[in-house]
Amino acid sequence: MSESDDKASDGGSKESAGAATRSLETDNGTVKVPQKPERVVVLENYDALMLLDLGLVPVGVPDGAANPQLLPKDVYEQLKDVDTIGASGTPNSQAIAALKPDLIIDQFYKEKSAPLRTIAPVAFYDWHTSGAFWNEQIAKLAKAVNRESRLTEKKKEYERRITEVRTAYRKQIETTTWAPLSGGPNGKFFLGTPLVTVMRDVGLKIGAGLPEKEAGFVPKSYEEMDVLKDCDALIYSVQADGRATPTTQQLLDHKLWKGVPAVKAGRAFPSRHFVMANYSFAIATVDEIEDMLKKM
Repeated sequence: MSESDDKASDGGSKESAGAATRSLETDNGTVKVPQKPERVVVLENYDALMLLDLGLVPVGVPDGAANPQLLPKDVYEQLKDVDTIGASGTPNSQAIAALKPDLIIDQFYKEKSAPLRTIAPVAFYDWHTSGAFWNEQIAKLAKAVNRESRLTEKKKEYERRITEVRTAYRKQIETTTWAPLSGGPNGKFFLGTPLVTVMRDVGLKIGAGLPEKEAGFVPKSYEEMDVLKDCDALIYSVQADGRATPTTQQLLDHKLWKGVPAVKAGRAFPSRHFVMANYSFAIATVDEIEDMLKKM
């Protein structure tokens, strides 16, 4: 029996002694996980989207993960029949155990996921401290499920599209300033959205005073809308069905928004991919940005 087999039950894992395991470094220590997990439960919606990009449909997802308003149709179709395991942040241990997972992934709820080690190994990555951007997190998940080669393929596809757009629209990119935003509650809007990472990769200059290391969401009051005056174009978030959320619609209807120079010039563009979770979403965002650049 190998050393890895002998320690297969470390950390509460239910792996049998004869199962092939490997050591995985997580933000909660070293965990013994299957060589290539197949039955993965995720505790957050983002994790589910990342796994799909890696060619793996999770066996358990949080309530509401399959939302046709928020997801592209092909993604929704993959998740709509997946079993649910309770709301984000409140995992139901009985529902999870019934799915017989060989790995549980968590990025937000350390105290809630720790007891689940008695069901299966838990790979915990603290999104807040171990890399705030989606592309950093998907790299961690790819290692956890041993599908790094699949990630490499998706990343190359993304980089190819970035190069195409940067080459074709070099002048527009070099001479314009942009900012992404979305509506917020109580007379506020959020400056920055997760798609700012893709905007920066395309080479767009980000204005409105958004700090270089920020992706979003920086709260601003409507009275601070002057911060957008240095922008030649704006990108605002809409749902996958093309409709703005109620708070973003309030922003779009406000008189101060209508007076912003980029809005008056017809250069405020909707994006259906502000929920940035994987390279498929990122590639779709590059396609959207290309369409926007054609109008500059």
